[in-house]
Amino acid sequence: MDYSRRFRLAVSVVALLSMNAQPSWAQRGGRDAVLNACDSQRAPLVRLDKEYDDLKRSKMSAAIGEGLKTGAMVLAKGVMSGQIGGRATGGGFGGLGSGFGSMGSIMGAVGGMAMQSAAQQQAGAPAAAPNAGMMFGQDMLTGAMGLNVPGISNVGFSGGDNTKAYAALAVLVAIVATADAYAKLKEQEAGGDLKKASFNIDQDAGRQLAVSREIASSGQALVECRATQLEDINTRLASASTDKDRRAIRRERTDLIGALKKDIDVTGSVVDQHTGMAKTFTQGRAMTDNASEADVLGNQTPAYASAAATTRLSMQAGPAPAGGQQAAPPPAAPPPALVTVRAAVLRSAPVASAAPVRNLPVGTSIQAKASQAEGGWWEVDVAGATGFVRAAEVGPPGSAPVQQAAAGRNARGKATPAAKAPPPPPAVAGPTNIRAYNQSVIAARTDGKDRLSALMTDIQSAQRRESVLYAMLANLGRS
Repeated sequence: MDYSRRFRLAVSVVALLSMNAQPSWAQRGGRDAVLNACDSQRAPLVRLDKEYDDLKRSKMSAAIGEGLKTGAMVLAKGVMSGQIGGRATGGGFGGLGSGFGSMGSIMGAVGGMAMQSAAQQQAGAPAAAPNAGMMFGQDMLTGAMGLNVPGISNVGFSGGDNTKAYAALAVLVAIVATADAYAKLKEQEAGGDLKKASFNIDQDAGRQLAVSREIASSGQALVECRATQLEDINTRLASASTDKDRRAIRRERTDLIGALKKDIDVTGSVVDQHTGMAKTFTQGRAMTDNASEADVLGNQTPAYASAAATTRLSMQAGPAPAGGQQAAPPPAAPPPALVTVRAAVLRSAPVASAAPVRNLPVGTSIQAKASQAEGGWWEVDVAGATGFVRAAEVGPPGSAPVQQAAAGRNARGKATPAAKAPPPPPAVAGPTNIRAYNQSVIAARTDGKDRLSALMTDIQSAQRRESVLYAMLANLGRS
């Protein structure tokens, strides 16, 4: 008898608990439905956020950040002591992990610099001061080839593996380092030619332009999805006939606030990465051009500030000589007179893709504007027109071959027309990619994160109005 009563009591308790738990399960299912309703729109942003997080957490990023912060010698000592590199484990850098190669391959050159520095110190010679350029050797470029970098990994490059490696490393340096370090990397890539470095910086911005536009598009789609959710909730709330239904719908609206907070976080995170890169590209271009942010952006407002700075930027100079005294520079040689030794093209910038200014026949006299060529190009003046010509196409006066009166003669003595040079490829006129990229980053923020924030503000304002209304009605009921 006692057993029977205990059994019936146990069954009653289980039934009662299940009845009380059902609304909680239903509520949880409704909450998940609200949170996950726009998963397909959030997915591209979540993927990018993870890729940037992985990139910043990579050993390559740590090596660059540490190298720029305390100098390459810190890492070199770690390699020499066995604490960093190879198959080391524990709290050090260890291996780079899958897809990155070994840390030893990246640190090898740094270790060599450390040994060279130690030998110099033993001989009494001062050690060279570490700088950003020390970290960007071939080992670092090889490691960059394995990085998964948005806008780089799936883009074809006609300049070979090194071109892709520089592009990947440029994005990583733009995220974790300084604009000056980025400008030094681009100077190294261009072989010291700052005008070519400027062109390459604009190309970097062009590659990231597709990524920023993807962020803007995904953000807009996410906003539209959440706005549709809110409209549906408001419509059902207005037509609800019972307090129970209204309370359930208001819980959905509260859950939507939680979903919007997560949307704002992930959208803001990826936009922040590109805001920083927009600043790095703009300032890096200003440094290589000895210009200001305002010069690079024209009349645009920067994505990273309320106004563009008008102060000219320049590449940082190397370390000063010991004792604080500046060595007097040697007197510069006067710019030489030159002559074209073959048919040449005067271009607007020292790159083969720059716009042509005029054609220069063999024997054209030109005047150099500097004492020597830079990066394989002379800056010259030709009859009042200035531009750049390849160093291989000019020589000192008297070095041009004697030209025949006719363009040429075939075996029978008949004149043959001269072959026409192929048209030059189109050139990028000014920092057009940087400006377009800057605008797209602004659009990604205003059309995504800002509009999501506005939706959340609308819900919170409606909740406050309802609270005030209920408080007024309660006071009227008590009076």
